Amino acid sequence: MVRTVYYASVSLDGFNAHNDADRRGNGGFQEAESPANAGAVVMGAGTYARLQEPGESGSPAWDCPPKPVWVYTHHEFPGVPGADIMFVRGPVGEFAADISESANGGEIWVRGADLAGQYLHHGLLDELRLVVHPVLLRQGRSLLPLPLLPAAARPAAARPAVLLSAGPSADGSIRLCYEFGGQPDA
Repeated sequence: MVRTVYYASVSLDGFNAHNDADRRGNGGFQEAESPANAGAVVMGAGTYARLQEPGESGSPAWDCPPKPVWVYTHHEFPGVPGADIMFVRGPVGEFAADISESANGGEIWVRGADLAGQYLHHGLLDELRLVVHPVLLRQGRSLLPLPLLPAAARPAAARPAVLLSAGPSADGSIRLCYEFGGQPDA
């Protein structure tokens, strides 16, 4: 079974550092993982645009594996030479089967908080792997933005999260892994 995973780094007050300036200003707050071993990667337009910006070396910060990359967007973007990128428009559930098939048995890595929130809302997110950093950002993007809907309209997001593992890191951060399983709360 192909699993859909969201890797995220978050501050103690629940915010992602989502640009290079945020990371430099908070003592080394870095992304949780690199998607190098993913079977497929999905991301939104904002994440794709950030990966197109020049990094410290002057070249784009593209770090996706040579595997299928799916970008949910309503914008026109240039491709990345040598990358297998599919630009799609529509609800996340519409492409779930195709993305799963393209992962060829590997994990699907979700990149971007907004898209991860949509995957969770639609019951498509299997696992959340977090690195909680001992900093307070006081602003930024929420870990998992979910639409504000009545409880009856969001049963998939109400599935309980089960802690699979937890452990400290040498830099003072904590690594947590949660699985979304079970039945939605009534």
